[in-house]
Amino acid sequence: MDKYLAILQQLIQIKSVNDHEEEVAKYIADLFKGYDNVETELISSFPGRSNVLVKVKGTEKGKILAFSGHLDVVEPGEGWTYPPFEGTVVGNKMYGLGTCDMKAGVAASLYALLDILDARTPFAGELWFIGTVGEEIGMQGAKDLVDGGHLEGVDAILISEPTKRNGENQAIFASKGSIMYTIQAEGRAAHSSMPELGINALTTLADFIRRVQDQFDAVTADPDLRNSNLGSTLNVFSVIEGGRQVNSVPDKVVLRGNTRTVPEFSTDPSIQLFETAIAKNNQEPDRATLSLQLDQVLDPAEAATDNPLIQALKRAASDKNVQLRPLIGACELARYIHLSADIQLVVYGPGLTEKAHTVDEYIELDEYLDTIRIFKDLALDFLSR
Repeated sequence: MDKYLAILQQLIQIKSVNDHEEEVAKYIADLFKGYDNVETELISSFPGRSNVLVKVKGTEKGKILAFSGHLDVVEPGEGWTYPPFEGTVVGNKMYGLGTCDMKAGVAASLYALLDILDARTPFAGELWFIGTVGEEIGMQGAKDLVDGGHLEGVDAILISEPTKRNGENQAIFASKGSIMYTIQAEGRAAHSSMPELGINALTTLADFIRRVQDQFDAVTADPDLRNSNLGSTLNVFSVIEGGRQVNSVPDKVVLRGNTRTVPEFSTDPSIQLFETAIAKNNQEPDRATLSLQLDQVLDPAEAATDNPLIQALKRAASDKNVQLRPLIGACELARYIHLSADIQLVVYGPGLTEKAHTVDEYIELDEYLDTIRIFKDLALDFLSR
């Protein structure tokens, strides 16, 4: 077991809290120094925040299989029993920030590649590791790699997020999209005793909220716009801020919200719904002027459920209760689905999903070790067919 703890502990000890992924990327690249058939590359998304690509070349041409994991973690929060940046082992658990989400998945992927290299196991094609920045906020790293053409030619990607839940080792093949947005209302201030001299940004937004939510509720209720795996598109207005004082007409108000989309009513029609409502509002001179800012746009993703990647996973994890499931939330499937029409995708990794982002986050070490074995077997199986 000890052989497979060092990289995981080192990853946990690098404090990549919503930043500083470059140190993690450099550490990963250094693990593969000295191997003749390996190429590594650091690709910057922001200053000090670099993605990493590791490409292990096989003995002959063939398919390209990539393991993918994000290098950032969230804030640790208060009240940890064990230090969040040490990787403390107690019995069958390692505690530390990111052990579950998702440095155990990253370490399992790296060990799978390193074990294949060290054993000089022959295979056709290529094995890659993709390490991304900024997944917890915006998934910018994966977007930059896709948009920049860095992942061209990849046939299949396994994202090693934690997927153990309710006694199942879930294999995720689909995820909802997510649009996070800000709407600003610009009115005209006036004394509350003379409201007719002002334009109330708050009441304009109140009318807008009711009008737009009614439209989204109709979308949600429409059976023709429902996805059999992901359900329906949903919109939630979640934050409103504005006004200066109690005896003034508010001239500036900000509204924020989140739309979760499915392929049947996806990103473009959802944004168009907002834009149409805003344009109509702005034609009325007695209403505050509205403007839309898109803070994050992730498309819904739905990959094939019976492709060679998932078949190889089922064979490699035949001793696990592997169940194909959709993800109601969002993940980097939203970025990788745009690589090609036939890209093979699945999310599968060690860790209990409910432990992500929690105080005293941990990984079960037997599950982690099993995942290394599964990843090795899956890789060699997938590339051999």
